Amino acid sequence: MKNPVIHVIEILLGVVLLCLGMMYLSSRQEALMRLTGSVIRGWTRDRSIVQQYNNSDIYKVADEEVCAAIMGYRQYPVMVDGMLIPADGYDYDLYFECIKDGYYRKEYRFSKEGHITMIMYTYIGF
Repeated sequence: MKNPVIHVIEILLGVVLLCLGMMYLSSRQEALMRLTGSVIRGWTRDRSIVQQYNNSDIYKVADEEVCAAIMGYRQYPVMVDGMLIPADGYDYDLYFECIKDGYYRKEYRFSKEGHITMIMYTYIGF
């Protein structure tokens, strides 16, 4: 009778220790995720990091993604095949007409200080 009671107590202690360990690990994971999120937000805000695609294909990229890319670069003039899309206009139809037929390479023009002055899309074919 004494031996089964000891086994039950050991099992219960093991379950309690396992639960405490899992609670500790989950709290550490939440703290790490919060820290990572705040570092990423601070880093992207301070350094103006932008995610981009080097090649665009209208059939592989959703219209929402292209529109978001345009909205992200509205402070810079965008040139597609020699046609300038002004920064203050709402000419998304012109932009879609220019890139919807094929692949384009994205190029940046920089100032001497290293700031973007213009974004150019050049046709590279299929």
